[in-house]
Amino acid sequence: MIGGGIITRVLLIKDIFPVLEWGQNYSAASLRADAVAGVVVLFITIPQVIAYAFLAGMPAEAGLYACLMSLMGYALFGSSKALAVGPTAIVAMMTLEAASVYAQPGLVTYGEVVVQLSVVTGLILIALRVINFGSVVSFLSHAVITGFIAAAALLIISNQFPLMIGLASSADTSLAGVYRYLFHEYGGYEVVVIAISLGATFLLVFCRTWLGAVLAAMRVPESLAQNLTKSAPMYAVILGLLVMAVLPREITASVSVVGDVPGELPHVSVVLMNAERFLELLPSAFLIAMVIFMESTSIGMAIASKSRDKINPNQELVGLGAANLGSSLVGGFPVAGSFARTIVNFSSGAVSQVASLVTALLVLVTLLMFSTAFHDLPKGVLSAIIVVSAWQLIDIPAIRKIFQFNRTDAVTFSVTFIAVLAFGVETGVLTGIAISFLLLIRKSSKPHIAVVGRVGDSEHFRNVNRFDVTTSPKVLAVRVDESFYFVNTRHIENFILAQIADLEEIEHVLLICTAANFIDTSGLEMLEEMSENLQEVDVTLHLAEVKSPVMDKLRETGFYKNMAGQVFFTTDLAMKELAGI
Repeated sequence: MIGGGIITRVLLIKDIFPVLEWGQNYSAASLRADAVAGVVVLFITIPQVIAYAFLAGMPAEAGLYACLMSLMGYALFGSSKALAVGPTAIVAMMTLEAASVYAQPGLVTYGEVVVQLSVVTGLILIALRVINFGSVVSFLSHAVITGFIAAAALLIISNQFPLMIGLASSADTSLAGVYRYLFHEYGGYEVVVIAISLGATFLLVFCRTWLGAVLAAMRVPESLAQNLTKSAPMYAVILGLLVMAVLPREITASVSVVGDVPGELPHVSVVLMNAERFLELLPSAFLIAMVIFMESTSIGMAIASKSRDKINPNQELVGLGAANLGSSLVGGFPVAGSFARTIVNFSSGAVSQVASLVTALLVLVTLLMFSTAFHDLPKGVLSAIIVVSAWQLIDIPAIRKIFQFNRTDAVTFSVTFIAVLAFGVETGVLTGIAISFLLLIRKSSKPHIAVVGRVGDSEHFRNVNRFDVTTSPKVLAVRVDESFYFVNTRHIENFILAQIADLEEIEHVLLICTAANFIDTSGLEMLEEMSENLQEVDVTLHLAEVKSPVMDKLRETGFYKNMAGQVFFTTDLAMKELAGI
């Protein structure tokens, strides 16, 4: 017993700290691979996290601090070996929207609200782990996620346009507000800023679209070519700094730059808040936590499938919670798994979270030794990085597939997409979730029901409207392709009663339950009432192919014992006994 208890505790500790499991077989070769990946990821990390800090309404150093601590926090507790956690565009946009309700970006109070939001988000993620929420990976439908991300990406892109043409950020971040602002401030456009922004955008697009082919033609090794291609954000940063260094000050005077980035270690402090502020931030933090979890888990699973690895969704909640709490300790903002940085990390050969620790160490070195280098970096370059990165989030093939494949998903996508653009990210997500559930309930309330017959001499039974089958005038065999619960019981009963009304020789109704995974009280009452009503007209209700969980309920409630008909193991046996076919 003592030995078993020790083993249980050891396994529990390994579950909490996955590093203890994969660290046992860690080798020098793994360290070399992780070191290379960590260095490569740095070149895309620095520009992105600074850009996303401004997107969240925070100073540049907040992005570096958040990146540093979130990488370390996730490395200790996360289950994905390649997921790169840190500031991301979607979460930064949601942070700006949520925190702006309580304070204006740039004020001290705004930074406090953002840090508090990061704390609440981290606590929610860990609380979700306590209730094993990680198993509910499909809480948001694919259509809702796709619609939300596409609309949020357009909002992100639109909000960068003012900075790319020499204006200040729009106070109204809605789609209409941004373009109204651009129209009214037409006379304030700066040609130099536009030129720098367009140049950076072209460079980024060139690297993503054509640089790979150019390097392949030059016979550059594929692995090196991939890393060079994906380091495009760093090229844009270098280009922006070179332009600012070469052009005379009188020309670049109108260019808004990053400014001072403190070259010091972040101050670690525990954020305190009263119950009132906690409750105020709770709704927004919950939505941000949901998006963080869904975004990060989907990225982690996609990478895991390529490497034949696996991730634990529940453990991801702990890792992401630790990352957000870590970010809050140093004045950072909410963080999530980054798609772009994770892909670079994986393709660069990362075999564990040591690669993230290497990146974190290099971020710290950059912060302490090279922070002054970013002083003259044009904000238009950072906006270009955000625009190109956000555009990649719009999954055109997935959107096309949604509209081609499923009408319900198309409606869900459209409502979510329009709601996010019209009312903002939070309202849009809630609207998407609501419409998704309403359509699900509507679909479940009218499940597919088929009258079936035997196919030839086989043991198979199919829809009479789709196949040439044999039926019996004495038996109505009905297959319900859904579980029996409150939203659909009336529809099922009405369908069966309508069918037997036209059958003069009917003696039996056979309800085939192959798709019924559960039954609730309303479903049980439907069976009881239907059995009694059919008995009154000399028709007997029978069941076939009932799954064990449903059968257990029928036995527990006494329905099985009291029913007039039988429960058959297969439809084939039922039809042979009841109809002789």
